[in-house]
Amino acid sequence: MLGFGKSLKDPLADSKTAERWLASFPPNDPLAMHAAIMVELGALAEQTARRAPARLEGVFCLDAHAEQLRRSLTTQYLDHSSRSTRVESQLWQAMFDLEQGFLQCYQAFARDAGGHLKNSKWQSLMPELLARQIIHYGLDAKIRLYRYEQWIPARWSDLHSLFQGACASHIERVPVAALASGPPTTIEQEYLRVLILQLVNVGNFSQRHVEWVAEQLAEWCAPLRLATEGSSMTSFYVDLGSRTGLKRRTPQPLEGSVLFLDTRALHAVLMQNVVMLEQKVRNDPLSERTSRRADHLNLLTKVASQVDPEFRPVARRGERTTASGTVDAIVGFTKISGFLHDEEVDPLIDSRSRSGNFGDSIEIATFGRMRNEHARPQEEARRRLASYAGPGGAWEVRDVSRTGYRLVAPMVEINAVTLGTLVAMRSQGQALWTLGIVRRMKRLTTERAEIGLQIIANNLAGVELAEQKRGDSGYLVHGETETVNERRFLGLFLSLRKRESETAIRTLIVPAGEYQAGKRLRMSVARSSHPIAFGRLLEQQPDWIWATVESLDNAHGEPLSNR
Repeated sequence: MLGFGKSLKDPLADSKTAERWLASFPPNDPLAMHAAIMVELGALAEQTARRAPARLEGVFCLDAHAEQLRRSLTTQYLDHSSRSTRVESQLWQAMFDLEQGFLQCYQAFARDAGGHLKNSKWQSLMPELLARQIIHYGLDAKIRLYRYEQWIPARWSDLHSLFQGACASHIERVPVAALASGPPTTIEQEYLRVLILQLVNVGNFSQRHVEWVAEQLAEWCAPLRLATEGSSMTSFYVDLGSRTGLKRRTPQPLEGSVLFLDTRALHAVLMQNVVMLEQKVRNDPLSERTSRRADHLNLLTKVASQVDPEFRPVARRGERTTASGTVDAIVGFTKISGFLHDEEVDPLIDSRSRSGNFGDSIEIATFGRMRNEHARPQEEARRRLASYAGPGGAWEVRDVSRTGYRLVAPMVEINAVTLGTLVAMRSQGQALWTLGIVRRMKRLTTERAEIGLQIIANNLAGVELAEQKRGDSGYLVHGETETVNERRFLGLFLSLRKRESETAIRTLIVPAGEYQAGKRLRMSVARSSHPIAFGRLLEQQPDWIWATVESLDNAHGEPLSNR
């Protein structure tokens, strides 16, 4: 009776009360549980809250039961975050708030425990309290990496301080039952998982890649140990007094609270898995699992290269050259194809004249319009570009190579960008657009993010496509009147010429559901029309597919344009 009465007023009074309180929630309403947990954690984190060892045990119980809630939110995020930026933001914020709630609550308990150094009840809970704090720092890091966000230096200082405190108390390798499932863990193991997760992800992992790597860390980090002396000159090290994570050792002497990590055992396990996957792909290339295995193989290769104790820099496809300037950018297949198709159908201006002058600006500011009719098309073109381009304005160029760009984009546009997103860009004042795929992302500040872009076309056009039908005789019908009622969709016709002496490679990007090998289409661009057929698949993303294209024009017909 006393227990039930206490649970109504103080659900986290102790572990048993917490279990009864959690059992009262319906299993199919995670949002209600999330809201209630946030309220209780916030109340315990208040400065005036009364915190005791029994309440800390209640929070431990709550933390263990919240694991199912975390898994549910994570699954929803991975499955539905691509639907819209609003859905992504809501689910991400729910996961982020949950981890911040536990961290703030545990930090408040840690401050109180620091004032009871001779209290055996408080001190017996310290190993689990420190381990759980580090676990939540790891979850915080993982959730931020979903959005390609790096830790600020203060976050590293907090993490190192926790591990340093555990080492001072000689409890860093004491087994604790801090995981909801699985064997006991240690403070050192949880600390290593955070370090390795941040080390291997350099901005080229998708959200699912981040989640998969985080799940493997328990197994990968099991043989790893931190040591006060390096086993080789190529060991990794972490400075507990610094504000960064793991770094490769250099010939220069190290000072401070430095611990070394030998990653040879981890690298050997990863390379063994790489060899096994390579053999499976080679032995059964036509298997339905080949695509997934190839993706898995690519991911493991990236991770292995980051933890390899022998530094082997990746050979670049082209040397980078420092550059400056700004470019107009349009993000996403739908917007790019729509803009370019509109431009082909209704070319407003001569591509040789794209910029206005000071007098034009004065006229717009004074009269709200242009008296100069020759300048009107320029203003219309700028307005049309503004309706398709992002609200953050131009992107800055940092460096370029033969195959890509490194750009800095405004953060207001980055929430709609993930790995595999298409970006069309052109130097301001120029006519030709270049198309690239986002291959790497890294948030620099709250206002800017760094984008690594692989160039796939330096000449592109927006096209309209219609699937061709067969007549009664079995021959394809090419007449305009025969296709007027057919379903039409937009695409991007690409032309890439790596060198002036080489023949241009022609490919096509279409919505994800439109590709089928050998499928015949009629492609219309500007005032010309061509029968084509899909060739082999080059790359597939959730909202677009990139494939080769073959012309079906007869020998005397008009060839595909090289524009």
